[in-house]
Amino acid sequence: MTPEIRDILLSRCHGLITIEAFVAGVKASDHIHYWEETLWPLIEQNKASLRRLQLREAIWVSTMVSLHLLSLLPGLSCLQSLELGIIFTLDDLLPVLNACPNSLNCLVLRSHVRRRKADQESSAPDQQKSPSSQSIVHQAATTPPLRLKHLGILGICYHGTLWDILSHIAAHSLESLQVNEIIDSPFSLQVSPALRDTLSRLTDLHINRRRPKHDPLLPMLLAALPPQQLRNLHLGTMDTECTTMLIDRQHQSLESLNVSFVQGHGGALGDILATCSKLKSLKFGTEPFVDIRTLIDPQKPWVCTELEVFEGIFGLSPCPSPLASNENNGAEDSKQEDEEGDEKVATLDPVTSDPAESLFMQQVGRLTKLRRLVQNSDINFSYYASVGSKDIMAWTLSSGLTHLADLENLEWFETLDAKIPKGIGILELSFIKQHWSSLRVLTCSIVDSVEVQEWLAIEWPGLKVKLQTCLRST
Repeated sequence: MTPEIRDILLSRCHGLITIEAFVAGVKASDHIHYWEETLWPLIEQNKASLRRLQLREAIWVSTMVSLHLLSLLPGLSCLQSLELGIIFTLDDLLPVLNACPNSLNCLVLRSHVRRRKADQESSAPDQQKSPSSQSIVHQAATTPPLRLKHLGILGICYHGTLWDILSHIAAHSLESLQVNEIIDSPFSLQVSPALRDTLSRLTDLHINRRRPKHDPLLPMLLAALPPQQLRNLHLGTMDTECTTMLIDRQHQSLESLNVSFVQGHGGALGDILATCSKLKSLKFGTEPFVDIRTLIDPQKPWVCTELEVFEGIFGLSPCPSPLASNENNGAEDSKQEDEEGDEKVATLDPVTSDPAESLFMQQVGRLTKLRRLVQNSDINFSYYASVGSKDIMAWTLSSGLTHLADLENLEWFETLDAKIPKGIGILELSFIKQHWSSLRVLTCSIVDSVEVQEWLAIEWPGLKVKLQTCLRST
């Protein structure tokens, strides 16, 4: 930044509500010059009006930045949101937290938070004996604690560091907590009364880490929360223990669940759908996908009739369905007679629908408030190719689409754009147009591409569509 531009900036920018500072790709000396000659004076002259402050990419000069923050923050009497993209050690960060004004209600740390220097020097690869990481000692801060409503730690953080940060937050104030990556996990964690007080009003919890091994962090946080209080939960990984605690303690309050990876075969999601009656949004993914058979149980109907968003990576496993096997065994002789007596019937549909599809659609059809239904197209089709199967879930009248007749509030329907011999045709589109009066966006695989597109142009010109022609079976 030239001196002329800096002078113009400082002379004209008064009464600012938001300042976002981003510095990258410059030498450390230029970086320091920018902060001291431009940014700090700009913050100083707007301290009476500033409500939101973002400082990013100050990774080279964290100690210098900390010193300036210590002098500036107490004077920012209207500051409500502070975002720091600075790699702190805990020794540098805690004084900054103590200097924050009472008006602050949102703190986001976008970079890593390292342990105390003493902890780093004394740590050994085969030893985890830091008092703050083996047991949660929730010590009171020496200054009045922050009355934060939201805390976000988006970089790498240690367990002990997290507890030290939480100890600077006033009891009964925190409503939202987001943690991306916690490392140095102890084998077990204890919940202190002070931690329960800090989390006593928490309604939104984001734990974005994705690790296959057991991690005590989420179970500990769920145990610390008052029962039936959590409304929004975003997880990197959900295992059986977390599902059990969630159902036991939060099934009457949970409204939104977003899970990047579901361990096991998806049965945990089926339990959620069958117990969390206030659920409004469910988004999930896994590898290769969630088999719809694990989501349905005739003895456990879905109770989440308030659901508005159902979005996930789900499909039909190529392994034979127990339901299909039972029906086929019971009707084998009848089927053989039909094939011998009416060859036309036997060749109508070369791809047999699985009973699980119909049962799944029966459950979805009960969700009459659904606005968004998405079968994500991230399914690993190489998995199907490896087992030589074409038995992927279909959205056709023969597979149970008629069960979705009551989804009149549906606005967005998206299914996988797979090159498979199961697709939506004119009959399905006619049904959809008749029953889904609110639909605005349709993404699907189709059969008879030319005929379908001509039909859409004439019968439903206002619909936003993305079509993928599927292959016919041979």
